[in-house]
Amino acid sequence: MEEINNSYLSFKVGSETFAIHVSKVNEIREYEEPRNMPETISFMAGVIDHRDEVIPVIDTGVKFGLNPVEITQLTCIVIIDVKRKDTDSIFKVGVLTDGVSDVFEAGDDDFKKIESDYSPNYIQATCNIGGNFYLVLNSDEVFSINEIIGIGKLVEEIKE
Repeated sequence: MEEINNSYLSFKVGSETFAIHVSKVNEIREYEEPRNMPETISFMAGVIDHRDEVIPVIDTGVKFGLNPVEITQLTCIVIIDVKRKDTDSIFKVGVLTDGVSDVFEAGDDDFKKIESDYSPNYIQATCNIGGNFYLVLNSDEVFSINEIIGIGKLVEEIKE
């Protein structure tokens, strides 16, 4: 973990607690129902408008092979940055969460790296801070190139 700032945002998806480096987080929004899109990718919940941009919203539970996120008063949409592997450009994605937990500080020694043959590769490490166990995400690895292209095409169709 070679980040200067060692702050991580944690959020719940089902019974799991995930964490993402705060430098990847744009905004935490109250839940708003995404606009449905026909013939979308299975884990895509729809799209929302965010600062004059169309942002795809991902059902994180479905994407991570868990149960779909159940909409409650605690449900949030976390807007994160994802780097495209094919172009190195950045795009924004909204991830549905069962709720944002907290922000915590962690040093390099607090992380246990995940072996390189582990799948999915978007879980880059685990962390246990104060008795809380976190699965630390690498947001740039959550989507395959094909998924990124598919999401991009859907967003472009809406803009037209």
